[in-house]
Amino acid sequence: MSKITGRPKKTIIQEKNIGFYVTHVQYFIIQQKAAIAGVNISDYMRQAAIYGQVKARWTSEERDIFKKMVGISNDLHQLVKVAGQEGSSSALLHFERYRQMIDEAIKRLSDAK
Repeated sequence: MSKITGRPKKTIIQEKNIGFYVTHVQYFIIQQKAAIAGVNISDYMRQAAIYGQVKARWTSEERDIFKKMVGISNDLHQLVKVAGQEGSSSALLHFERYRQMIDEAIKRLSDAK
């Protein structure tokens, strides 16, 4: 039988606990702001205390755009191979189409923030 190892150890261990009291209204406000940012209350308070701001997680639309960009990257890699084998003139039209798609995705990501 093999040894059961369990969950891997965390690279960064948070050792100290800081607690403080808030009113019900303050707790509700903190809870709502954390939900809007897409993080839990602990992460929200940690980021607010250390950085003075909370970075929101990506929305589902931003994740979809990123996945599309990864797909385009893979397609471009294949086009580079084709351009090396057949010559760059045959791949030039494909590169132009992908450049337009990348420009559109970057614009959408810039407008989302």
